[in-house]
Amino acid sequence: MNTSVQNFVIRHIAGAKANQVEEFDFKKHNELTLGRASTSVVQFDPDLDTVVSREHGKIVKDSSDPLSFTLIDNNSRNGIMVNKIKVKGSTKLFPGDEIQLGNNGPVFVFDLDPRPQEFMPQTRMVDISKPTAEFIPAEVANVANTGKTGIGKQTFERVITHERKKSQRMLWTGLAAALVLFGAVGFVIWKNGQDSNDDMQKRMGDANKQVDSLRNAVVQKQQKGQSLSPEEIVAANQDKVVKIEFGWQLFDPNTSDEIWHVYIPMKMQDGSQRYVAAYVQNQQGRIEPYLNTKRNVQMGVPIGMTGASGSGFVVSEAGFILTNRHVAASWNTGFSFPEYAFPGVLLDGQGKATNQMISMGDVYGWVPSEASVLGGRPVNGRVEGRNTYLKVTFANNVLRRNATVEAVSDNHDAAMIKVAIPGNLPSVELFDNYDEIKAGQAVTVMGYPGVAPEQYVVRKSSDPFKPNMDFNSVPSPTVTPGNIGRLIKSSADKANLYSTFGDSYQLTINATGGGNSGGPMFDDKGRVIGIYYAGKSDARGTQISFAVPIKYGMELMGNQKVL
Repeated sequence: MNTSVQNFVIRHIAGAKANQVEEFDFKKHNELTLGRASTSVVQFDPDLDTVVSREHGKIVKDSSDPLSFTLIDNNSRNGIMVNKIKVKGSTKLFPGDEIQLGNNGPVFVFDLDPRPQEFMPQTRMVDISKPTAEFIPAEVANVANTGKTGIGKQTFERVITHERKKSQRMLWTGLAAALVLFGAVGFVIWKNGQDSNDDMQKRMGDANKQVDSLRNAVVQKQQKGQSLSPEEIVAANQDKVVKIEFGWQLFDPNTSDEIWHVYIPMKMQDGSQRYVAAYVQNQQGRIEPYLNTKRNVQMGVPIGMTGASGSGFVVSEAGFILTNRHVAASWNTGFSFPEYAFPGVLLDGQGKATNQMISMGDVYGWVPSEASVLGGRPVNGRVEGRNTYLKVTFANNVLRRNATVEAVSDNHDAAMIKVAIPGNLPSVELFDNYDEIKAGQAVTVMGYPGVAPEQYVVRKSSDPFKPNMDFNSVPSPTVTPGNIGRLIKSSADKANLYSTFGDSYQLTINATGGGNSGGPMFDDKGRVIGIYYAGKSDARGTQISFAVPIKYGMELMGNQKVL
């Protein structure tokens, strides 16, 4: 085996050292210690990388095999993940593996220089997750062991005030970006004068003429039943694909009080007091979070989400828009608990803590709208989810319009919302080819992935009573061509099939992500045949995506009878 390795290589991806590369002599180091302590070989910033423990863990070289490595967690508070999988105690490590110290903590890639050709990283699969997810602040990362279960009171106060501060941070971030853009535009105008403005307007007019010409060509092709290129699909449908921003919360329908997840104080082995998430067992034997109304909660966090986004597409000139259920009414889908909610503690019938600890797997798939226990008692009816805001923005526009939820599917991840706009809106063409669709068919997905760079526009006010300039982000959809890689028709009544991933079209599309949820999937004729809703990836970055067959969206637009 080739052992001519010269250096350990640590490539930092996220954290205070992001985009930095560190190298350590392979022969001189039998282990690389990781932590915020000054004695750590790979030292993290003690002020910025707060998720990292002082002596978080270490990478150890096997004395009998110099090309065998083990990653050890030093009983750290926030744990270690390798390729997004939580490490329990220790695990084998391979060059190219991605290591994260704590949830939302710093991320780095472990490697060797030169990397031996015969030693390649092992592929590890990660769990399927919906691409639209709640942002969790780094300072409230999860706890790794029962000896240090829960979070402190000061941290809890940061959790509760996080959402209030978040909107302010977003405002200042947008302001800073807009000012930079405004300065750049102002400089160009000053330097080039009015002639440049005239030239810019001429170019924009020429571009609009090209788009109109392309749209006319698309109409002619569609009338002849000819296939369209992704560019032509975009030209015909860009104005019909919208960005959706939303937040929601759970409420008691009888009192309209907010519903919170209760955390209880527990005394730790070191004598300190920490707050631990409480859980109960319902009458059917399933584990649920212990919920109560805000007025009756001494310490806890609200059940809800904020700062999330998705996509949608106009399906009627009256302003109806199809999207995902987990975008329009997220309380009707599996809840993403913050990782600091585990391990939690199970309460007995009298509301007292037991010795049974609760892990994430115990409550996996819990749906907020199906909560059956509130304040330790069975819920009389159903709890109520509400969008605290639901905004729709059209492509290359800055106006956020209020939307309402009109219908939510009971069968799949589909929903319909509506935005009120005077006049008629252009809509996509829907085509249900569920029975004829084939693997290998070319498709194009459009949407607004959250990782795409933001665009901003600065506009001078014409209102003398509001003279300040406006600066807003301008969404522009991302276009991703690909193919249907596999058909997963697990819910077909006549086949009586079953799949852990429902009734889906599996796609060979990888430039999607959080925020793309609810975007349209077009066939080669420019017709919508599916709704993008989820993705799955492995440690090497291989990604596949999934779409809901459009028939589930079309069900919401009619009056389909089931009896």
